[in-house]
This record gives sequence, C-alpha cells and structure tokens, in this order.
Amino acid sequence: MKTFIALAALISMTCHLGCAAPIELVRKEAPAIWKIELDRSNAYVVRGRRTILVDTGWTATVGKLEQALAKLGVTEVALIVLTHGHGDHAGGAARLHAHFGAPIVAGAADVPMLEAGRNRPLRPMTGFARLIRASSDQPFAAFTPGLPITAELDLASYGVDGVVVPAPGHTPGSLVVVLASGDALVGDLVRGELFAPHTPARHFFHDDCNAAEAQLDPLLAGHRERLLVGHGGPLATRAARDRLRSMPCPP
Repeated sequence: MKTFIALAALISMTCHLGCAAPIELVRKEAPAIWKIELDRSNAYVVRGRRTILVDTGWTATVGKLEQALAKLGVTEVALIVLTHGHGDHAGGAARLHAHFGAPIVAGAADVPMLEAGRNRPLRPMTGFARLIRASSDQPFAAFTPGLPITAELDLASYGVDGVVVPAPGHTPGSLVVVLASGDALVGDLVRGELFAPHTPARHFFHDDCNAAEAQLDPLLAGHRERLLVGHGGPLATRAARDRLRSMPCPP
C-alpha cells in the first residue's frame, strides 16, 4: 500500500511539471460541457450563451488549467463556481479570478477555509483515506469569494440555464450546479472509483457523510440522471444513490 501511494505521488509530481491536462467533451448540446482532468481532480467548462467555470483544481495545476482553457478557446469567463472550499477544487480560483475578472461563487460556510487557504480537518471515511489524508491536505492560495451564497443562485444572468444550490455535507458550504439539460455538477458528494472512473464510490472524506449522500435523493427526484463529479465520472445518479445506500456511513 505504501508503495502504491508513493508511486501515485511520483506520477502526480511528474504531471505537475509537464503533463497536459486531458480534456473530454461530456455534453455536445447547449450548454456544452468539457471536463478537464487536473491531477486527481476535475474542473468543468460550461458554455451556454456565456461561459462559466466550475472548480479550479490545485494551486499547483492552475497553469495546466489555463492551458486547457486556451486550447478550448475560452477568452471570457462570466463566473467561477466552487463546489466546495477544499484546495483540490479551489486552489486555482484566486489566479483565475485575477486572469478573467470573473466573480467567484462559494458556499458561505466554506469562506473561512478559502480565506485561510487551508482545508478544515479532513474526516476520513476509510482506512485508505487515512493513509492519503496528508497528501490531500495541502495549503492553497487564499482569497475571499465575491459571491458567498446561502440560497439558490440563478445562472441565467451568467448565460447558463441552471441554478447553483447549497448542498452541505461534504463540507458545510458545498454547492451543486443543476443544469436545465439534466446534468448536475456535484463536486465531491460522490466520486468515481480509482481504476473504474464510471463506477460510483463513497468519497474519501466527508464532514457529514449522511448529509452529503442525502443530496442525491432530490437530484434523482428532479430527474437529474447524470452526475459530473470532482474525481472520475460521469456517473449515473441512480447507480450512485443505490451504491451508497448499500454502504452505511461510518460512525
């Protein structure tokens, strides 16, 4: 196990130095959606009448994200949405805000993390999660988001048909982006398996596991059939909900 972790860390470090970020078109019809893989976390470009960015990866990989955005021809970003305040999703936000001038949306309860540039203590869900906690808990470029929210935010004025909805559990300020197309960008409510990215699995860390995974029920009830997640994916919503229901949250 220690050998595996060391190898994963070496691969990640090597990619920090030069691997291009893989880009995948996950929805062709408007709003078009691209997934950008950034060394163990995903960012998403959502392009409707305007373009928004969902999550920004680590501070160390923001250059790779900028290269991917340039490759996609993104010269204007109307809004940056952070699904939560952990460094692997929010680490590039300060630099991208400076680059594009786009306001940053974050859950108000995660603002203390963002202003500190440091995660809240990570609560591992498994023994493996305890082993990788240190490598997952890295400082990042601190900032204060311009749009901290506690209620639903309509994205129409930013050129996308959808809403940002508070979904606490993974962190107190976790958010979900729900698009009229039927897709939901859910951050770390659930993840894809390490070596089977379209197979749902419990995330390694949750502030409140039961609260986080309960967020899948209203998504399924609202006919959101596909989840675009922070690690791996896409995932089928029902498969994710059913898989997690079969595994009680740890005490």
